[in-house]
Amino acid sequence: MSANPSTTAASASLAGGEIDLDASRAHCREIVRLHARNFYYGMKLTPEPKRSAMYAIYAWMRAADDLADDAGTPAEKERRLDAFRRRTCLAVDPTAAPLDDDAAHAPIWPAVRRAFIDYHVPLEHLHAMIDGQMLDQRMTRYTSYAELDDYCYKVAGVVGLVCIAIWGHDGGEEARRLAVVRGSALQLTNILRDVVEDAQRDRVYLPAEELVQYGYRTPDEFRDAVLSGQIDDRFDRLMRFQAGRARKFYEESSPLDAFIDPSCRACSWSIMRIYRGLLDKIEADPRRVLAGRVRLNKFTKVMIALRATMR
Repeated sequence: MSANPSTTAASASLAGGEIDLDASRAHCREIVRLHARNFYYGMKLTPEPKRSAMYAIYAWMRAADDLADDAGTPAEKERRLDAFRRRTCLAVDPTAAPLDDDAAHAPIWPAVRRAFIDYHVPLEHLHAMIDGQMLDQRMTRYTSYAELDDYCYKVAGVVGLVCIAIWGHDGGEEARRLAVVRGSALQLTNILRDVVEDAQRDRVYLPAEELVQYGYRTPDEFRDAVLSGQIDDRFDRLMRFQAGRARKFYEESSPLDAFIDPSCRACSWSIMRIYRGLLDKIEADPRRVLAGRVRLNKFTKVMIALRATMR
């Protein structure tokens, strides 16, 4: 089991000035509270200082995601993401060449730097996550599940690897494999939940090969059906097929929690259970995704958190 690293509540230096580490952590926590309600209930169960590290990692991922989805041409967004990549390298490597400070995200960097360094998060994971955001600028259609699986690894599988690096774990390569599978399950759930929002951005993540199997000749035909609300049983069967794949990934990754440091198992299990609850709703009535983002109410999430602590 990996040791719990010590952290220092001191100020963290950045190009362009110093920002207090405690204030940076508080800022990251607020980002999670406001923008990641499903993750927030699980992260709160993590003991400090790992909890603050989880908040910082989410704040970093949120910043990258916003850069990928904000207004601008794909080329403009790629330039912004590339600058964010270089800024990240500077944050985790104090010997790196200076870069103009990122004023928009400045409050997150002290906490992000502390989390990356204290928990030895491999830089390759951070590069992979940004590569996934870059992919969103270049690909709006996926031919096969193999292509989608590569995308899921970049934007979610490596998130699982980062999480277990912070939590601490036994199990070696098997634990890392299961963390990637769990990340893919969460991402597939997100894809099903966000099918309308993605269609509005002219993105269709469901593989074209599988769309054809369920009666959609092209991804554009599926996108148009989603946007118009003119759907039929093809949509229901397709969504349930995709939900079944995600469910298998949840089941396959179930041994992961036993490998995780006992103090962090509640966090891992509760996040998984909240997302499985979302998947249950979608599988029971696929068309509910057309009426707005599928959610669990606060009471349900609180009860899942309580169950997680009792486990």
